[in-house]
Amino acid sequence: MTSESEKSPPGRPLTSSSGESPESFAEGVFVRRGFLSPFAMLKVLGALERLSASWTPSEDLGLLGRGQTGQIRVSGIAAQTQMDEIRQVIAPAALQWVRNCGFQLPAAPFLQLFPVRMVGDAQAPAYQEPHVDSNTSQPGPPICTNVFYVRTKGIAGGDLAVARGHGPDLSDPVALHPTANTIVSFAGDRVHWVEPLFAGERLSVVINFY
Repeated sequence: MTSESEKSPPGRPLTSSSGESPESFAEGVFVRRGFLSPFAMLKVLGALERLSASWTPSEDLGLLGRGQTGQIRVSGIAAQTQMDEIRQVIAPAALQWVRNCGFQLPAAPFLQLFPVRMVGDAQAPAYQEPHVDSNTSQPGPPICTNVFYVRTKGIAGGDLAVARGHGPDLSDPVALHPTANTIVSFAGDRVHWVEPLFAGERLSVVINFY
């Protein structure tokens, strides 16, 4: 990880030359469209394509995704190589971004990164139950959670929902419809989930900093 640097003001362009400014979608939820350059996007997509045989149903992993929801667990040198390529592209950009959003991170935060793929079905939609991310090697939730959308194809539903506060009230969440090459960031102790996905494919990478 890079060393701690002076925080830049939110709105400073980061990783795309599109000129599009970051948005504060709602209090404490930050959105950046056009997050990666086209070349970086191709690298991430290519690495995920080479990992296509590595998807495992979330339920088989004991996770909270339902329906056609899967994650990748690294097994073998080939899979590790592709995951390292994804990490090298996304993690430095995400680290700079969250610092610009105002999240206070240690000089070398612990990184947790994993892809999530959801495929819609009108009869048995994919979804993810409300949760807070965690890592067995860390004492608490992430300082911030980031969801980067790599590909969204023909989707109906599948919104990311984030609880407005830090308590148990889930009745009026912030809802964000996923679009490709967009990152969404929020405090890691906020409950979040994925609404039912009735059609299409939703491919994302979660980046947590502890």
